[in-house]
Amino acid sequence: MKIFEYCPFFNEHKIASMKIRETGYWIDELHICEADRNFSYEDKPYLFDTAMLSDKVKYHRIAATDLFRPALPEQSYYHPDNCPPEQFDQWYWHILTHNMGYHNEAMQRNYCHILKDIAGDDDIIILSDLDEFLDSRLADRIIDTVKKHQIITVKLHFSVFYLNLFSDKSHGVDDFSYRTYIMTGKYFRKMPFTGDYLRKKGISGGLLKTVHCTEEFMGFHHSWLQPAANAFTKLKAFEANVKDKALIRSDFAEQCIRDKRLPYLDASLYIDNEKPFLRCVTESDTHGLWM
Repeated sequence: MKIFEYCPFFNEHKIASMKIRETGYWIDELHICEADRNFSYEDKPYLFDTAMLSDKVKYHRIAATDLFRPALPEQSYYHPDNCPPEQFDQWYWHILTHNMGYHNEAMQRNYCHILKDIAGDDDIIILSDLDEFLDSRLADRIIDTVKKHQIITVKLHFSVFYLNLFSDKSHGVDDFSYRTYIMTGKYFRKMPFTGDYLRKKGISGGLLKTVHCTEEFMGFHHSWLQPAANAFTKLKAFEANVKDKALIRSDFAEQCIRDKRLPYLDASLYIDNEKPFLRCVTESDTHGLWM
């Protein structure tokens, strides 16, 4: 049995180095995918540091000119009221054809299909984002649960801007669950929908009765780390997805940190130094990453 994880990469090198360290404790291959355009269809260079490649770290470049699409003059935008479970499919296929930021994000996430050529039925497949970390200390428990259920999701502690600055809510399902999925190779190879569809439907609450979620937290979502260097660039990358362009500003992260609030989620931020931080955190140089 081998364990494969797939995640897209944009431009967060510290997150990438931490992800590589944490997965290195228990995962056989981490597959990282990067496009040469952002989700707003703007050109960007390939930025992943290939010095981090190894037998366990595989890097895939996407030429996105023909795969991604430029923004439309008038686009549809996400609103939670438009995406309840009972009308998810109607919303999803509409947004993919009426918002090119969502379309482009889906294209990069769906590149996980490359694992179908290398994964066997008895292997384990993890679909995540780069800043979503499974706790390697819980590897045996995660694997046993996947073997029992074929596919699972997990609860993740959700921090923003700093490792110890946590949000009291996320959009969609609670506890940042139904984003990261762990499944058998057999399930992955026969899954009748894409990785992006799986993630979006999970966030909408449409998989609560069909995909098992662990009772305990099994990792962390460390989002927007090093905001001074990364936040505005990341916001610009997602600009085509966002209706409220007032959020796309250079001092967005600074204001959120100052106010202890995420306005787009109406979420409060709080400091917690007592959570069971990951090995990649406790064993790495994390100077400047703590509030």
